[in-house]
Amino acid sequence: MKRRFSRVHRVALTCIAATIGATALVACGSSDEETQTLTYTVTDEGKASKVAGPKSAEAGVAEITLKNEAKRGNDLQLIRVEGDHSAQEVVEAFGKASEGQPFPDWFLAGGGVGGTGPGKTATVTQVLQPGTYYALSTEGRPSPESLAVVEVSGEESGDELPEADATVTAVEYGFDAEALPSGKIEVDFENDGAQPHHLLASRLIGDSTAADVERFFKTEKGKPPLREENQATAVIEGGEGQTVTLDLKPGRYAFYCFISDRQGGPPHAFKGMVDEFEVK
Repeated sequence: MKRRFSRVHRVALTCIAATIGATALVACGSSDEETQTLTYTVTDEGKASKVAGPKSAEAGVAEITLKNEAKRGNDLQLIRVEGDHSAQEVVEAFGKASEGQPFPDWFLAGGGVGGTGPGKTATVTQVLQPGTYYALSTEGRPSPESLAVVEVSGEESGDELPEADATVTAVEYGFDAEALPSGKIEVDFENDGAQPHHLLASRLIGDSTAADVERFFKTEKGKPPLREENQATAVIEGGEGQTVTLDLKPGRYAFYCFISDRQGGPPHAFKGMVDEFEVK
């Protein structure tokens, strides 16, 4: 589920690469000593980034850690599938989603870990539901052999995430956020929409506005109105959430989403999912 569209795609990837090379987006951990931990490693394998991880887990709150042992930045996107579907089918559906094409109902964004630099480790906290999850890195070109699969057993979980300092909520098509202080703050990123969403956060340059960002994405003209120190979450479905830590400097930020609707179409940023927020 990547960003796309020529120059806009390159700008978004440049922002993400800058984040991967600097500070990764990480999540606060639960203080509950019984919270399960799932650790994934990513290594280089040609044009793909190979993911390895646990084969089983329990439904409920989990701390998910990505250890990036590759020479390039990587992330960890979980895909939850409904029914019996192979890694090949997941890769094919991912390719469609990446290109803004319609993708199947059984293919669900399951969260994961945002951009993590080479040799770095990052962790998120989220609630896992029963079912089959495939894990892949959206960096490079995923292959069926590069995916990891974990079976989550147990009853559907109603567990809640740890209490955070603030909440950022995604809807169609925009974001709602409480007052955001500067520094490293714990944030619950929640998707209250029906479509899958993620959060990209970039500082605005000069007097640029959210309208300027949306215009740039659509026209690809002029200088980018965003700085490169981007922070990104994994993609989550409606009704899902993650507890993450945002490292915010004082200033004005654009929050935006570059995921497309399940039915296909342009990235949500093209539909106005670009909002401006001030960090004191």
